[in-house]
Amino acid sequence: MLVIEDARDHALLVRVAARRAMPGLDVRVAGDGREGIAYLAGTPPFQDRRSHPLPDLIILDLLMPEVDGFAVLEWIREQNEAVRCPIVVLTSSAQSDHESKSLELGAASFHLKPSDIDSLGNTVREIVERWIGS
Repeated sequence: MLVIEDARDHALLVRVAARRAMPGLDVRVAGDGREGIAYLAGTPPFQDRRSHPLPDLIILDLLMPEVDGFAVLEWIREQNEAVRCPIVVLTSSAQSDHESKSLELGAASFHLKPSDIDSLGNTVREIVERWIGS
């Protein structure tokens, strides 16, 4: 699983919650959209697929500086199915058009980040169980 999230504390919470939902799950974190694209493209320093395997699920934030989640979704869409895993948007953005735009660009689902840790953990658990299995 790959988490593309610029807020380090949120990325850590998502990683912990995903591993609680599925012990042993390999959770990688890209600290922003640019790093997420580099990871998925296999460009340095992520070119070794044994060390940096393609994910079976991507959890993507939308609101990131420079390369936002929409740009990541557009890049993935342009890859002609080279990236073949579900992309789940998990964001604090409450703008009404962000959900529809995310889904149009290929996201499998859209979730608002809950404000408390327990609810965030439950949301991540539901995402992992739905898209990877329990």
